[in-house]
Amino acid sequence: MINKRLKISRNMKVGALDAETDFQLLDKCFVDKGDLDRLLDVEAPEAIVLGRTGAGKSALMHRIEKTASHCSRLDPNDVSVRFLEYSDIIQFFDALDIKLDLFYKLLWRHLLVVEILKLRYDIKNEQDGRNFLDGIFTWFHRDKARKKSFEYFNEWGDKFWLDTDEHLREITLKLEEDTKASIGGKFQGVGLNVEGVKKLSDQEKIEIKQRASQVVNGLQIKKLNEVLDLLAEYAFSDKQRKFYVIIDQLDENWANTETRCRFIRALIEEIKSFRKLETVKVVIALRKDLLELVFNKTRDSGFQEEKYESYILELKWTQSELLNLINLRINEVFKSQYTGERVNFEDIFPKPKKGGGQTASDFILERTLKRPRDVLQFVNETFNIAEDNERVSWRALIAAEANYSEKRLKSLKEEWGEMYPSFEDTIEIIRGLPKTFTRSSITAERLTEIIGALSEEDNIDPCVKASRQYLEGRNMKEKDVLYIILQCLYKVGVIGIKVSSLDTFLWSYIDQSSISKGEVKRASHMKIHKMLYRSLDVDHNDQPIFQT
Repeated sequence: MINKRLKISRNMKVGALDAETDFQLLDKCFVDKGDLDRLLDVEAPEAIVLGRTGAGKSALMHRIEKTASHCSRLDPNDVSVRFLEYSDIIQFFDALDIKLDLFYKLLWRHLLVVEILKLRYDIKNEQDGRNFLDGIFTWFHRDKARKKSFEYFNEWGDKFWLDTDEHLREITLKLEEDTKASIGGKFQGVGLNVEGVKKLSDQEKIEIKQRASQVVNGLQIKKLNEVLDLLAEYAFSDKQRKFYVIIDQLDENWANTETRCRFIRALIEEIKSFRKLETVKVVIALRKDLLELVFNKTRDSGFQEEKYESYILELKWTQSELLNLINLRINEVFKSQYTGERVNFEDIFPKPKKGGGQTASDFILERTLKRPRDVLQFVNETFNIAEDNERVSWRALIAAEANYSEKRLKSLKEEWGEMYPSFEDTIEIIRGLPKTFTRSSITAERLTEIIGALSEEDNIDPCVKASRQYLEGRNMKEKDVLYIILQCLYKVGVIGIKVSSLDTFLWSYIDQSSISKGEVKRASHMKIHKMLYRSLDVDHNDQPIFQT
């Protein structure tokens, strides 16, 4: 019980919604669920931090950076992948339909080798690079068999101090020079760009494609295999010294979708390769939907998704963990007013009516996708409404719900914009429906209206593609479009489904991340998530019993 009267101050917040601007509270109120220890354990395979937007991926990466003695962060925006996309030689290979997966793997392996060597030997400038190079040649006196490693260090050793994007340009330039040498005098006048490919005859394209493919296949990936073996033996054998490279913000728009997916897939493969170094760990953060997109766009014959499961650490939060997070943050933001007394959620938020009724914490958590960002956003909204009051009333909490619901809908549009760019039109199909509904609740008129709106769009949204296919009479029935729309709404977290009357409701953020067409067809009932009741005018009558 707080002895001193509380007051919710103007602009009081329990945290920012992104880790990058929330570091101060993040450092003081970190909730350790055991995930950090798994990531810091260099022997543990988990290295891909997976979660939906706002699940705490960036917060965990920040914590690794603060905890580890030797840690480096690589920003995808610094890798200058856009330079690759627009470089003549890469467009030349694309025009010839030559896959560059091996080249992308080489890039990552080189960049990661450089990064861990900078960490290990404190290479910051050209002189440091020379000193390092002088030192490592003693390795080769002891191990003369590894000639390829010698060639690699001889070629790159004096460039280790360069920035990441400069390394990328150097490697791309080498690819161009090797391609020119391979094509030889016969095609000396051929420009290594898209225009050059257009001027070639079909027979010339075949011959040049064969030669250029040999260049890609002959890249120094084998040299780097040997380099990893050498580093494992001579540079990273001390188990008391551990090194980490972390890569976040892979879900940002640092390259077009196709290139980004292939680049991320190559990175995932290289995480496995760096397991050779027992004291080194490469840790990356990925949105769950982005990983699915990467696998779908780069899937080749023999691909087995289960091979990657041991590398994935999926972030999931329980209600008690989320409540603990909020208690820590509420206590921290009230510290400046109250010294020596702990302030908890119950000290600020309203109690249920005597004899029964919903708790304020349950009311908030039921309107989230069980992730920190949602909870922080809701509590911030309640503080905004209850400004200058001693407590948050139920009236303030319900008023805050309306603002929160609108923001959650907007956030979902942004979060899923890459996969479902027409989500704003798609979600209108359930506006004003009861909180629990069946497929028959969606009238033919409404379905026709939504299909018409979607068909006017021109993008990769599966709901748009299905709508256009149906209206063009291309092997798509109206009910099939509805199934695809409902699959979309389930995946995003807008609806849960009950496959049969004996089952409980499934939700994408708790249970399986997607549902099949068959499961949609068998669904007996569907339920709209409570976070969107207010923004979608959902017909419901379950307001909590509360004291004014």
